[in-house]
Amino acid sequence: MDYSKVDRAIEKASQVLNRVTIVRRDRKLALRGTFPTKPGEPGRTCRRYVALGIYAHPDGVKVAKAKAQKAESDLNLDKWHWPSWEGAAAGGDGRTAADWGKEFAKVKQGNIQPVSFESNYAEPLAALPGKPLTEELLRSLILSRHPAKSWGRNNDCMVYKALCKFAGIPATFLDLKGARGGYNPEPFRQEDLPSDDEIEQIWATIRNPGWRWVYGMMATYGLRPHEVLKLVDYTTISTETGVITTRKDTKTGIRNIWPLPDRWRHRFELAEVVLPEIDVESFDNRQLGAKINHGLCHRNKKENIPHKPYALRHAWAIRSAVMGVPDSIAARWMGHSVAIHAQTYHAAINQLQHEAIWRRANQRGSSI
Repeated sequence: MDYSKVDRAIEKASQVLNRVTIVRRDRKLALRGTFPTKPGEPGRTCRRYVALGIYAHPDGVKVAKAKAQKAESDLNLDKWHWPSWEGAAAGGDGRTAADWGKEFAKVKQGNIQPVSFESNYAEPLAALPGKPLTEELLRSLILSRHPAKSWGRNNDCMVYKALCKFAGIPATFLDLKGARGGYNPEPFRQEDLPSDDEIEQIWATIRNPGWRWVYGMMATYGLRPHEVLKLVDYTTISTETGVITTRKDTKTGIRNIWPLPDRWRHRFELAEVVLPEIDVESFDNRQLGAKINHGLCHRNKKENIPHKPYALRHAWAIRSAVMGVPDSIAARWMGHSVAIHAQTYHAAINQLQHEAIWRRANQRGSSI
């Protein structure tokens, strides 16, 4: 294993320390410094290593840094207690699965976007019980919390495997397909998606200016519902390309998105931003998604759109393929992986769309 990244993290973490340093001893981390002698040893202090029982990886370095600062505090206040530190190194410090979950949560919150932590990590880590953290415990927890082939089962495996790596616990069960249960994203039907002509017709029937603008933005840029209200810079809609940018605190970070088709940003008057009357900062992303669903589908029977708002994002993805946008580019604009893009959308492209793609490819010829 290449430990160069870990070693660089250790060097950086040790710069803020005075009395101890963090060192890597093979696959695990330790502290190096001058510590009180153990009971029964001659002398008063000596320079030695203190094992931490933490595996050498970047997340582990952050935990080691916190422990190093605690060690310096104990030394400065003359509160060093050898049994506590030796117990921690042996894994016998009394930490439960719940304790490990809280410790890991603090590390992840400093590494990923807040929305990603809340969506993926917060609930599984909070569900850990006050029992010793073992692979057997996690196996039982995973199999009991969510059914096979569900998003929840797949997410639990991802979170708990990362937790095991953080705690230095083997996790062979979490590498098995049987643990995840063969999860696939929920499919959608092509017939549930509006055509481009239908989108234009539906947009024209929405009388509320705010909801009409939201509908046009989702259709033109393929945004997630909550992104329309909370996480997009609208000031560039009127530029030559109409490219917009999501804020860095979105689920997938900063990304640029181009309008498809470009004529819609003019047709839907998107540069004239009109937001619905919603206190955006009072709701999280899921709640905002529910607000948009209610505003477009349930607010007024005379104005209800005949499809789910998220169908506009699906329709945008398929439109990008028909218009010849490479998967790698479309996936980046949408904020997900190429594998997810292909897995989710290729099966939904109908025969007529395949023919359109074929004709466009042949019109371009063989030159690159």
